[in-house]
Amino acid sequence: MSLVYFVCIALAGLVLGSFAGCCIYRLPREMSLWKPARSFCPQCETQLRAIDNIPVISWLLLRGRCAHCGKPISIQYLIVELLTPALFVAFSIRVGWPVVIADLALALVLVIATFVDLEFLLIPDEITFFGIGLGLIFSLCLPSLHGVSSGLTSVGLSLAGCLVGSSILYLVSEGGKLLFGRYKVLPPATVRFSLENSTTENPRILLDGEPFDWASHFFRSRDKILVRATEVTINGEKYRNLDLRFFHDRLKTARHDLPLEEIRELFGRTDRAEFPREAMGLGDVKLIAAIGTFVGWQGVLFTIPIAAFLGCAFGIIAILLRHKNLSVRVPFGPFLSAGAVLWVLCGPELVGVYERLMGLGG
Repeated sequence: MSLVYFVCIALAGLVLGSFAGCCIYRLPREMSLWKPARSFCPQCETQLRAIDNIPVISWLLLRGRCAHCGKPISIQYLIVELLTPALFVAFSIRVGWPVVIADLALALVLVIATFVDLEFLLIPDEITFFGIGLGLIFSLCLPSLHGVSSGLTSVGLSLAGCLVGSSILYLVSEGGKLLFGRYKVLPPATVRFSLENSTTENPRILLDGEPFDWASHFFRSRDKILVRATEVTINGEKYRNLDLRFFHDRLKTARHDLPLEEIRELFGRTDRAEFPREAMGLGDVKLIAAIGTFVGWQGVLFTIPIAAFLGCAFGIIAILLRHKNLSVRVPFGPFLSAGAVLWVLCGPELVGVYERLMGLGG
C-alpha cells in the first residue's frame, strides 16, 4: 500500500475520531447526535467555529481551553482524536482492502464504547446494537471478513460469534451475581442513616455521611438494599429493630409497603447494611455480541480470556498501588475492546505460538 493510502486512512480516523468524541459526550447523556449539528463547549455550551473544531490541531492551539469562555476542555477529546487514527492505520497495515473497512468500523465502535464505559460505567444500547447491525451487514457484504466466499456462510459465522460471546459473558454475569452479588457494610458501632431524594430518579441512602445512590446499586428488578435499623423514623412514626428492604421504587418492612415517593422522611441508626453489586453489566454482554459479529467465534474465544487477564491484572495493580476498595466497580468494556484489538492485530499468530508451546510442553 502507498503512503497516500495510509495518509487517507489517518485523515479518515481524525474526522471519525472527532465524531466519536461527540458520541462519547452525547449518547450517555441521551442527547441528539444531530442537534445541535455543530460541536459545542461542554462548559458554556457555545457552538464552536469550524476553525476551533479541527481534530487535534484546535485542541493543541487552544491549549485545551474553549476559545469563547476559556474554561478547560477535557484531554479525553485529544486522546480519542489521536487514538482513532492510530487504530485505523494499525488495522490498515494488518488487514487488506476492502475487508479493512469492516475492521475500521469495529475500531470506531470500540473507541466509543471504551470511553463511555470508563466515564459512566455503562455502555448504551445505541452503541452495541449499532455495532451488531454493522457487523452483520459487513459480514453479508464482505464474506472474506470471516475467511469465506459465501455471504450467507459469513453471516452464519458472524451470528455464531455473537451468540457464543454473549452466552459466555451472560453465564459469567449470572454466576458472578450469585457468588459476589452483594457486599456488606458493618460499622463498629451504630451509625446514623437517612433516605434522601426519594422523589427523584436517583435516590440515595446516607450511611454515616457516605452516599449510596440507586444508580450505582440497582441493575435488576430483583435487586434490593437491606438496612437493619436499631431505631428508625418513617414519616413521623418511630420504630425499633426494624429490617428495611429498599427496592428500586419502594420500601418494604414487616409493617410497610410504601412507594418511595410517599416517603416524606426516613432516618435512624443502623449497625448493618447490605448492597447489591453487579459482577458484570449487561452492556458488556452486548458489547462482546457486537465484537463477535466482526471477529467470529474464534475471535471471541480469544478476546474474552485476554480481557479477563487484563482486567485481573489491572485490579491487582490498582489494589496494590492505590489501595483500591474491593467494592468499587471496574469497567470491563475497555478490556474487551483491548482483547478485540489484539485479535485483529495479531490474534491468530498468538494462538499459533500458544499451540506450539503447548505441543512442546506435551
